[in-house]
Amino acid sequence: MTLHPSETAFLEGALQRASDYLLDPPSDSDPVISLASPTELLAEFAGSVGLPFSSTSEPAEPDDLLHAVEQIIEYSMHTSHPRFVNQNFAGPDPISVVGDYLGAVLNTTGATYEVAPVFTLMEAAVLSKLGRIAGYVDADEVPVEGDIPALPPGIFAAGGSMGTLLGLQLARHRHQPDISTAGANGDRLVLFVSASGHYAAAKSAAILGIGSDAVIKVDADASGRMIPAALTAAIEDAKAGGQTPFCVIATSGTTVTTAFDDLNALADICEAHQLWLHVDGCYGGSALFSKTHEHLMAGVERSDSFVWNLHKMMGMTQQCTALLVKDPTQLAPCFAAKADYLFQSDKLFGEFDSGDRTFQCARRIDVLKLWLSWKFRGDEGFEARIDHAFNMIEHTRKRIAESNGELVPVVTGEFTSCVFAWLPSDLRDLPRTDAGELDVAALSDADRERLHAIPPKIKAGMQRDGSGMIGYQPIHGLNTFRMIAMSPTLQTADVDALLDAIRAGGAAL
Repeated sequence: MTLHPSETAFLEGALQRASDYLLDPPSDSDPVISLASPTELLAEFAGSVGLPFSSTSEPAEPDDLLHAVEQIIEYSMHTSHPRFVNQNFAGPDPISVVGDYLGAVLNTTGATYEVAPVFTLMEAAVLSKLGRIAGYVDADEVPVEGDIPALPPGIFAAGGSMGTLLGLQLARHRHQPDISTAGANGDRLVLFVSASGHYAAAKSAAILGIGSDAVIKVDADASGRMIPAALTAAIEDAKAGGQTPFCVIATSGTTVTTAFDDLNALADICEAHQLWLHVDGCYGGSALFSKTHEHLMAGVERSDSFVWNLHKMMGMTQQCTALLVKDPTQLAPCFAAKADYLFQSDKLFGEFDSGDRTFQCARRIDVLKLWLSWKFRGDEGFEARIDHAFNMIEHTRKRIAESNGELVPVVTGEFTSCVFAWLPSDLRDLPRTDAGELDVAALSDADRERLHAIPPKIKAGMQRDGSGMIGYQPIHGLNTFRMIAMSPTLQTADVDALLDAIRAGGAAL
């Protein structure tokens, strides 16, 4: 390819700016974000190439476009900043960025072996490794070095919600094997998820035509963990009402409080009622990388499907999701369309084609970044990342405990986040539970209303000065902060700075 000199100049300049940012992202006292309103952003970009498109768009000058690249970097959220603790992800592992870039440069799809020979085998190798870690593949059946199965235990999916959607379709297909061709047979299907479970359950049920009303939310304890006895009661009530249970979604690491359902207890219930057990381990699944913390996922090997976001705890670039399936022979009967222009039985190595084992045809090469990062860092590096996150959240809990009641846990959590509140000086003697957490249920209406309004104001101040980005959300009906440890660059000094900023923001109110 022959590039015009202006193209070469722009590409070299843009890639250099991206590389500089990757290798030296904002940190310490650098702002986590340079907050600008929509009006301000439009005005800023008007000085380069403008954000909108006119009815007739002329080619931009390379220098103007490079200026726009600099503006994009300046005004974007700096998720690589260690004080970005707003979501269940953080800045990318730099090795994974290389994988994403290389995959984009090669610009192929993971649908067939013929267009992605290396990536097809790479995906099978990574899925097999993940399957062994999750207990889906017997350790005695580990293939010899250099042997990769044509049918790995799962598929890569476009995010956790898509993984759950595919898992539910597999569950429905097992319940009614002709669902793909004949359509629903009239059974009033229902599925179960904890009251703290992810909204992907309801969205998936809506897309599948089951309806979001068919998602029965099961009572959870104060930490967000599904109560097994409540699940049994819900299943029996559904059957008594003429409904047909077909699936239970267990959650390993709820989005906010990081609660882990008792997988063994839920597996017992599913086996007794012959229900599919799908594990939403998008967040908590990565505990399996740590020998110290893998016990949180005990029983996952008894599930039928398991969705795992590696772009969360492991820092892969958005996005990188594995859907593991206990019996991968169920994938093709559930999803295959047998397009004869693409999936031919008489072509070379067609048995390795994965495109007819999932809903998507063209799929991004999401496996490459994970494969590169895992090869570079090894099992020990992955384990160290998880253990570091635990260390940071333990430091957070310690600092909260030492705050003389100014900061108080609302849900202490058992994984890598802690949910807490900031209390004004006149409310620091509010009642606590036996676990030492704020007794939200005991709050008066006036105190609840007052405390509920505080986190949005403190966060807004932190956004304006760029000192940190931390999420808040209602827990037990009260807005609370959530410290979440995801980034390996997060250090105790960053935790201290974030908590101090919250305290200063509260005092300023």
